[in-house]
Amino acid sequence: MSLSLSRTQVTQVIIPQFSGAEAGAVGRYSYLGDSVLGIAKNLILQPQLILGKIFSLDNLGYLILLLAPVIWGISLRTLTSLVPGIPCLALNILADYQPQKDLVHQYSLPLLPFLILTIISTLAAGKGWLQNKRAIILWSLVTFLSLAKFTHFGGKYLESVDTWQATKQAIAQIQTRDPVYTTAQIAPHLTNREIIYFTNETATPVNLNNFTYILLNARHPGWASSQAFANKLVSQLQSNPNFQAKVQNNDVYLFVKKPS
Repeated sequence: MSLSLSRTQVTQVIIPQFSGAEAGAVGRYSYLGDSVLGIAKNLILQPQLILGKIFSLDNLGYLILLLAPVIWGISLRTLTSLVPGIPCLALNILADYQPQKDLVHQYSLPLLPFLILTIISTLAAGKGWLQNKRAIILWSLVTFLSLAKFTHFGGKYLESVDTWQATKQAIAQIQTRDPVYTTAQIAPHLTNREIIYFTNETATPVNLNNFTYILLNARHPGWASSQAFANKLVSQLQSNPNFQAKVQNNDVYLFVKKPS
């Protein structure tokens, strides 16, 4: 049996049913409306609303960042390969949210396969601004060094390596798919479950008793959190009779809810 869902069913039925609200990204297009249907309606009936957003310096800079590494391999005859990527590009250009207009975040990733297909088509047709292999490699190297956050590999990406073993030990202790509360960095390693929340000190406080496992890194609390917030949670859990500490190692704490 096959299951086919329309975009309307997803945005108007499934997402509101499980989240209790509109699709989460609606706020990034608030200048067009406060709902998916309202935004779609205004796109058609009030196209003047988007002109100021499309023709902006932010979008010009975004397109330069996006195309600079591969501009040598794009030709008018092979632009059809980019057509499937237009919805993604349009969402990013229309968004009133800066992370959708850079290469640091994931929002432009769906465009990558179509850019690669365009380059392949251009090279196969013998077109493109650059034909020499050495020139292509040099251009790619220069743009990589200019745009890639390669310095992160020796800094930001390794800042929590000192607690890596303790974190790995704690993750190994989570052997069921019961609800988990953890940091934004650890959450991707535990997403094979129905309920998982990451620590966020600016969000509405969660009820810790709703979780079976709570995994915290007080030294590296992760995105949207802080050491003060993480230490506060640790203190609350240490005094909570419903939880017991399963792992306490190198500022990494795993608390497990006691059986009822």
